[in-house]
Amino acid sequence: MTTATTTIETIAPFDVTALEGLGIPDFPEDREALRESLLEAIDRVRPTLEADAESNDAAETLEWSSVVALYHEGLLSLKVPRELGGPEVDPLLYLELIDELSYINSSAGWCAFINSTSAALIGAFVPDAGVARVFPHGRMPIASGALIPRGLATPADAGWMVSGRWPFASGSAHSSWLLAGFRIVRDDEPGPEHMIMACPVEDVQFLDNWQVMGLQGTGSRDFVLTDYFVSEDMAFDLLSTDPRKGGPMFWMGRPGFVTPDHAAFALGVARRALDEISLQAGSYQRGYLASTIAQRGALQHDVGKSDQQLRAARALCREALEEAWEFCLRGERPDMERQLRLRGACVYATDVACQVATTAFRYGGGNAIYNDRVLQRCMRDINAAAQHFMVNTSAYDNLGQFRLGLANVNAMG
Repeated sequence: MTTATTTIETIAPFDVTALEGLGIPDFPEDREALRESLLEAIDRVRPTLEADAESNDAAETLEWSSVVALYHEGLLSLKVPRELGGPEVDPLLYLELIDELSYINSSAGWCAFINSTSAALIGAFVPDAGVARVFPHGRMPIASGALIPRGLATPADAGWMVSGRWPFASGSAHSSWLLAGFRIVRDDEPGPEHMIMACPVEDVQFLDNWQVMGLQGTGSRDFVLTDYFVSEDMAFDLLSTDPRKGGPMFWMGRPGFVTPDHAAFALGVARRALDEISLQAGSYQRGYLASTIAQRGALQHDVGKSDQQLRAARALCREALEEAWEFCLRGERPDMERQLRLRGACVYATDVACQVATTAFRYGGGNAIYNDRVLQRCMRDINAAAQHFMVNTSAYDNLGQFRLGLANVNAMG
C-alpha cells in the first residue's frame, strides 16, 4: 500500500448527519419475517448497487446513491442491538445477507459489513454515556474504523491521550464515527489490553492513500490522531468487556464476531463470478473454435467442481457458526476450539473463493479484462480481500497447533 500523506481536507461530499436524521425502518421481531424483510430490502437496493459498481471504483469510495439506499433500508446496521433500533440479526442470517450484498456489488457488501459491525460494537460494548453520544435521540449512526491496536495511549484524568495511525478504514468516507484500537503505555511498555475507542470522524486526519488493485470502491483510507483525549466512557477493552446491550450474538467473542463478515463476503463474490462465467459460456467463443466455451470439457469440470467447493465452504461456515451459537445462547463466549474453527472456516471460504473467481476470470478470456466487466472486478476484489489479516492462512497453523495439543495457541495468531 502506498504511504502518501496528502491530507483530505473534507471527509467526503456527503451530508451524513442529515442522512442519519431521517432514520431507518422498524424491523419485525420474528426471525423469518425479519429475514424476508431484509431480503426484500436487498432486492430494492439491487438496481442502485449494480449501477454504481464501476463509479464506486473510480471514486475510490461508495457513491452517495448507494450509501443512501443501504442506510435507509437498515443494511448498514444489521448487527446493531434491537434496543438501539437495529435488527440485530443472528450470525447465520447475517452470513446470508452479506453474501447476497457482496454478490451484487463487492464494495457495497464490504462496506455493509464494516459499517454494521462497527456500529454494533459501539452499541453493545461502549458505556452508556458514550452510547448516548453516538446514538443521540435514537438516531442510527454510520460507523467504521480499524480495530487493530496501532495506537498508543498514556493515562489521563478520566481517560487517555491517544496517538496513532490506523490503516484500512473501510467505509469511513460516509461514516460519522470511527473506531480505533490502541494499547495503554505504562512504564514505557504497551500493556496487554486491546482497547477500542470511538471518536467523531471530523476529529481525525485522513490520508489520501487508497490507490489499490482491488476493493477500490470501499474508501479504505488511513487515518491519524495525535495526542487525542479519549474519555473512559468512549472506549472498552475488546478482550475482557462483557456486552452491555444486545443478545446472544455479542458473546461471539474474538475472532468469532467478525468471521461471518469475511466468510460471507468471499462466498458472495465467488458465487457471482461463477454465475457470470456460466451465463457467458453459452455464447462466448475463444480463438478459432467454432463452438462456445460451454462445450469445453475442462470448463464443464471446473464449473461443476467450483459449485461443489462453494457449497462445501458455505456448509463449513454454517457448521462452525452453529456450534459457536450454542455457547452464545448460554451467555458464554465460544471456547478456543470453536474460535479456531470459526476463523479456519472463514479462511477456507476465502481460499476457495479466490480459486473459483480466478478460474472464472481465466475462462472469460480477453473480454474479462476490461474495467467494466464483472469477472475482473470479482477476481481483483476477492484477491484484495484475501490480504486481510482476519483471513491470513496462519489460522490453519493455529488450528493445527490446537489439534496437536501444543501450548499457548492463539486464535488471532
